[in-house]
Amino acid sequence: MLKHTTYQSIYNNPSVNPSINEAIATPWLKKVQSFVSGPALIKLILAALIILVGCTGVVRVFAGTSDDVRLEKNVIVQQGDTLWGIASAHKPEDMDIRAYIMAVKKYNDLTSSEIQAGEVLALPQY
Repeated sequence: MLKHTTYQSIYNNPSVNPSINEAIATPWLKKVQSFVSGPALIKLILAALIILVGCTGVVRVFAGTSDDVRLEKNVIVQQGDTLWGIASAHKPEDMDIRAYIMAVKKYNDLTSSEIQAGEVLALPQY
C-alpha cells in the first residue's frame, strides 16, 4: 500500500497549479473584454439588430399565400348560368379560368361544379 506522502496524481489539478490556467485564460479573457467594451459592442448589437429585423421581414414576405383575397362580389345565379360562364365574366384578366373556378368553389365550399338558379355565389376579387 502506498503512503499518502508518496502518492502523486496523474491528473493535473487546477487548484494545485493555478498559474497554468491563468496563462491560458488571461490572454483569451483580455481579448474578449477588449472586444466587448467600447465601439465593438455597439457594432455587435447593431449587427444583431439588423439580422433580426432582416429575418423578420423575410418571414413576413413568405407568410402570405397566393390565395390572398381582398374583396368579394356576390352574384345571384340565373337560369342557364354555369360556373364556367360566371367565372369567365368575373375573373381577373391575367388569371387562368380553371384556377378561378377552383377558387370560387373553395370560397363557397362547393364540392362539385353544379349550381342552381337562385343561389348566391361569393366571387373572390384578387
